[in-house]
Amino acid sequence: MFGISLAVLGDLNQDGFPDFAVGAPFDGDGKVFIYHGSSLGVVVKPSQVLEGEAVSVKSFGYSLSGGLDVDGNHYPDLLVGSLADTAVLFRARPVLHVSHEVSISPRAIDLEQPNCAGGHLVCVDLRVCFSYIATPSSYSPIVALDYVLDGDTDRRLRGQVPRVTFLSRGPDDPKHQASGTVWLKHQHDRVCGDTTFQLQENVKDKLRAIVVTLSYSLQTPRLRRQVPGQGLLPVAPILNAHQPSTQRAEIHFLKQGCGEDKICQSNLQLVHARFCARVSDMEFQPLPMDADGTTALFALSGQPFIGLELKVTNLPSDPAQPQADGDDAHEAQLLVSLPASLHYSGVRALDSVEKPLCVSNENASHVECELGNPMKRGAQITFYLILSTSGITIETTELEVELLLATISEQELHPVSARARVFIELPLSITGVAIPQQLFFSGVVRGESAMRSERDVGSKVKYEVTVSNQGQSLNTLGSAFLNIMWPHEIANGKWLLYPMRVELEGGQGPGQKGLCSPRPNILHLDVDSRDRRRRELEQQGRQEPPEQREPSTSWWPVSSAEKKKNITLDCDRGTANCVLFSCPLYSFDRAAVLHVWGRLWNSTFLEEYSAVKSLEVIVRANITVKSSIKNLLLRDASTVIPVMVYLDPVAVVAEGVPWWVILLAVLAGLLVLALLVLLMWKMGFFKRARYPEATVPQYHAVKIPREDRQQFKEEKTGTILRSNWGSPRREGPDAHPILAADGHPELGSDGHPVPGTV
Repeated sequence: MFGISLAVLGDLNQDGFPDFAVGAPFDGDGKVFIYHGSSLGVVVKPSQVLEGEAVSVKSFGYSLSGGLDVDGNHYPDLLVGSLADTAVLFRARPVLHVSHEVSISPRAIDLEQPNCAGGHLVCVDLRVCFSYIATPSSYSPIVALDYVLDGDTDRRLRGQVPRVTFLSRGPDDPKHQASGTVWLKHQHDRVCGDTTFQLQENVKDKLRAIVVTLSYSLQTPRLRRQVPGQGLLPVAPILNAHQPSTQRAEIHFLKQGCGEDKICQSNLQLVHARFCARVSDMEFQPLPMDADGTTALFALSGQPFIGLELKVTNLPSDPAQPQADGDDAHEAQLLVSLPASLHYSGVRALDSVEKPLCVSNENASHVECELGNPMKRGAQITFYLILSTSGITIETTELEVELLLATISEQELHPVSARARVFIELPLSITGVAIPQQLFFSGVVRGESAMRSERDVGSKVKYEVTVSNQGQSLNTLGSAFLNIMWPHEIANGKWLLYPMRVELEGGQGPGQKGLCSPRPNILHLDVDSRDRRRRELEQQGRQEPPEQREPSTSWWPVSSAEKKKNITLDCDRGTANCVLFSCPLYSFDRAAVLHVWGRLWNSTFLEEYSAVKSLEVIVRANITVKSSIKNLLLRDASTVIPVMVYLDPVAVVAEGVPWWVILLAVLAGLLVLALLVLLMWKMGFFKRARYPEATVPQYHAVKIPREDRQQFKEEKTGTILRSNWGSPRREGPDAHPILAADGHPELGSDGHPVPGTV
């Protein structure tokens, strides 16, 4: 219950306005709130809160009594009662009003005039002085004040390294601080403390003042234990809470190159910021501009880096009044903010002397380039920022770099932007191959319901479509797709190529295989066990063995004379119907391969194309991008994979023909043979030619008697005289030829047998 008790305390802080106390005995163990008065009325925020828990009293603050000076120190005290049998006396502490002063020598820092011992650095001397007053004037205790001098406070609060180092500092003090203690013996006693700091070497910030902050506090004396029977011990004083206990002092630099008014009014200008193609390490070529000449045109075609040419000047804006501006630009910087698609990689300058120092943050999205400290009047600097294009995706349509010149000199600066419109030329190429490139069909017609395994369908074919990335790795964010137009039906709706399995390797990240849609094998045919084995061998790096021909039943081939010309089955020509298999390409560095296994639907070809000499089945593949980008350019983004289909010639020889065909062929052959024989007989082909008996000589063989053979054996020369054993020669029909010793007729000079005589 706040306000159950109330008491006027008098002027606790000796500011001329009365103060009061409000009790809240049931707020926890009880609380008492002390409020100060002021010229504007009551200060709403309590200056102090007394709690019963601190003194172990319940219902603390149930009753209050104030305005009495119990200990005689001229400050009103407060008595707090409770519902218990305990009351607590709170005595007011005397208030000290401290005066302090900071003296600096020299008042301005001249970097050209070193004054430290050793002669090469600049030092600054500091002196702090304190005194105090209190009420009543007779109250004059010895007071100890602890003080701390903090150098370059503002720079340190910005997270930057302070530019000063205190020479006379305590062993526990950091370099930028010095601490000390002054003892004030009585009121109005003025005591000072001295210290010195020196500037660090190669100070960059030569324009902003060095801020020194003085802070002090009252040293708390040790409490003495009260001896029983003695009076109340005096209480320790406190500092005036409404008086600041800190003081700031600024030490300025002598500003050189800032004109007669000592005010540096620079004129930093970013003359141009244009994107360039990086030809070599130190050679750059500006990108072409659009029609209005304000935006560069950038085609991403394997360029890992791009250059941003920057030229900064510090020249007078009006040559007729050169002293108006163009003064030295202290701590001249160029702040660069890059989009997520670009990252800082380095800096190049044609003149190594003019090369600025550029530093980027951790993710290379912000760059700070120091142009000079100061960047002198009339200075000009040209350099190139090297930016990595690894973050550019197919959704990137524009590159915008925000540039801001900064200086601590007097100049109002505004950010500018360098823009480039992106034409993304994806360096992708697509190729495809069919294995095998020739297919054959044979067998008998089977319905779709009769198919149980993929071997029942027909010859197997495998397509491999390879997408190669010739440039840098692209993160397509799922917008690019590899598509294959699969001719699964002919124009009348019959099966053409039946898809069994579709698999994408690459394009999904390391070690991942992508899923393509829609799913193949909609008839859920059993996969050939040999195919499973081949896939295992492929995974082991072995080459797939040639597939054996699957047996098929008998069929009646069509003669070559009856076969038609070639036919092309292509979805683009309307001779086939295609299903589109689409596979997302999320990210890949070098290549992604799409494997599609299928089967030639044997029954369709037997029904529709048995009288065709050859067929060409066309499978098409391409890369598409689902994006709102209008300036996306894809080259070589499609391919055509043909496969030739023939009637199986091996099956014609190996499988034979039906028996009734053979019987008819034999009977037809016999009939043709009989007709030929009859025709030749009618024409007299089988009649023999005969000569007249009067003109043809006749010969008769003669047998040599046994007794005459001995004479033949005794002849040494092997010559037998015809007069001894030959029969007489006859001219005419009864003449017989003369036989030689070997029993054969003797031949004349004309090659005919010599006739004998009678």
